[in-house]
Amino acid sequence: MKLREDFKPKSMMRSVKLFFLIYLSATAIAKAQLPETDIFISSIKIQNGIMEFSRPENITHRKGYDNQPYFLPDGKGLLFVAVPDTTQADIFKYDFASKKISAVTTTRESEYSPMLTPDGMNISVVRVDTDNGQRLYELPLASTKSPRHIPGTDAIGYYCWLNDSSLAMFILGNAMTLQVLNAKTNERSLIASDIGRCLKMSKDGKNFYFVIKQNPDEWGIFKMNIATGEKKKIVTTLAGSEDFALMPDGTFLMGNKGKLYRFSPSSGETWKEIADFSPVLGDFYRISISAKGDKIAMVAFTGAKP
Repeated sequence: MKLREDFKPKSMMRSVKLFFLIYLSATAIAKAQLPETDIFISSIKIQNGIMEFSRPENITHRKGYDNQPYFLPDGKGLLFVAVPDTTQADIFKYDFASKKISAVTTTRESEYSPMLTPDGMNISVVRVDTDNGQRLYELPLASTKSPRHIPGTDAIGYYCWLNDSSLAMFILGNAMTLQVLNAKTNERSLIASDIGRCLKMSKDGKNFYFVIKQNPDEWGIFKMNIATGEKKKIVTTLAGSEDFALMPDGTFLMGNKGKLYRFSPSSGETWKEIADFSPVLGDFYRISISAKGDKIAMVAFTGAKP
């Protein structure tokens, strides 16, 4: 495990495509095949501290790649990534009222990791440009055909907005590193090495959470105080799992082998199983929680875990 601060990185590798590096095995790369994934939605009710879930609904339900769900803050829809063919990734929106899916981007580049910017005026995405560079862009909601490149984001894989001027980034390299970008000065600082892809903010905006893969047998969720930069390990992840979500009350959710587990930092207990979705989903890995904590999105997969 490595934790360092005040580091100004050298130029990072730009020629590796995000999708192929992060998502595909060597066999899949050779065959140009994408993992088979679908997005399921379940409603959440909490009664007397117990979480209850509705039967998960498959909102994509098609052959191919549908992934990276992001709940819009107003609760009316969900953004996600879909690959209609073998290589082209675009951003789509699922509307909860109509249950219809519409395209947000239709570009020659591939876009990933959609979310709203802190001002709520843009959608930010990781884009694989025609030169194979991986950079962050803002797409104005008024016209997603007018993207704006955010300088200092070369070789980005995943990200999380800390506030309107700071961005936490998963940066590709010989070791995957967590770096924070000052969007006003374009300066980057190294926070940690050997990190996982999951980056989350607390609801109050005071703390940032990420995973460090200390060794093949032990991964941990860490907390960083935004104001002080202080870092602390919160809990060891479930074996082989790195994707987690945060409930509004600060409890963590994580999936493993088709089951959902909960961890409360204040309880003094370890992960506790709260739901078994395997009869409906089989296995799943990525999860996302709505702003109100009343819905959960889970990405189910077929075959080997992506």
